[in-house]
Parts: sequence; C-alpha cells; structure tokens
Amino acid sequence: MTDRKKKILIIQLLIFFSATLLLYSTYYKKDYSVTLAKKKTDNKEEVSSKNTNNFDNIEYKGVDLNGNRYVVKSETANFEIEKPELINMQIMKTVFYFKDGSTLYVEGDSGTYNNKNKNMTFRENIIAEYEDNFLYADNLDYFNTKDLLNVYGNVRTESVQGEVVADNLKINLASQTLDVSMFDVKKEVTVNLRK
Repeated sequence: MTDRKKKILIIQLLIFFSATLLLYSTYYKKDYSVTLAKKKTDNKEEVSSKNTNNFDNIEYKGVDLNGNRYVVKSETANFEIEKPELINMQIMKTVFYFKDGSTLYVEGDSGTYNNKNKNMTFRENIIAEYEDNFLYADNLDYFNTKDLLNVYGNVRTESVQGEVVADNLKINLASQTLDVSMFDVKKEVTVNLRK
C-alpha cells in the first residue's frame, strides 16, 4: 500500500469515527436527557400523588348552622393529606334545602368544600337557581360560619321581576339583607324592572 493510500485510509477512518461520535452524542444524549426529564416528571407526579388523595363522583350531605340541609356533589375531587378538611372539587353542584321548603341550586366549574366548618367556594361559570330566579357569576362564596353569601365578578340576575347587573352581591343570611355594589365606584349597578 502506498503512502498516499494510507493517508486517505486514515482520513476516511477519522471521518467515520467522527461521524459515528457525532451521531452518538446527538441522538443518545438527547434520548438520555429526555429519559431523565421524564423520570423527574414522574417523580414529581409520584410525590404529588402521595400527598394528595383523588376520588370521583363524591357526595357530601350535611346541615348548616341554621338547620338547613344541603348536598354537595362533584365529578372529581381531591384533598391534600396535610389539609384533609379542604376538598378541591371539579364540576361542583350543590342543593340547599331550606326549612321553608324552598331549594337553592348552585353549580360551578370548580370549587372547594370544607367538611369541618361547612364553608364552600364556587369558581367559574356559576349558575344559581332559586324559585325561578337565576344568578350568573364568576365566583360565589358561602360562609356557613359567618352566615354570609358573597357573589362577585360579572354578577347578573334574571327573574320575572327584572334583571340586575353588578360586580358584587353580599347577602347576610341572618339579617336577610342584600348589599349590591360595583368594584369601580364610578360605575353604577344596572337594574331593569319589568312591569
């Protein structure tokens, strides 16, 4: 073999090994880093699932401080082991059965139920119905411990008597009073009464 052919063979072998090393480092390391990232994500989910209990089609029944019965349902729910009294719910639906025989239906995309103090929060796409009166809002908080119902964010009511558009409704259940307001003091509550 001539010197020239030896040099060409050595150059070809160097190019071959360089290409092999380049391919190996490009694809193997990428797969390896993806595998490591997946393992880290799996470990986070595993830790999260160890700290959280998840369940489907849950239902709680109870009586509030005024003696009214209620039923809270959710399609999916979870709670953290450190805070087992606070239940996080998705597609939350509640029915309040009042002593006078009337019922109030409330539902929201998500919310929480505290099984110790019976407080409830509803979030996103709130719909409430009470004796042919409808209420729509972004948020609704029921404070059993304070006898207070707070509805806020794009509040709109519809009934045979008319419509109300506001930012905030505070209903004191003990005194049966209603406070209607706007977040911006320059804006006014809109009330349309029907004759």
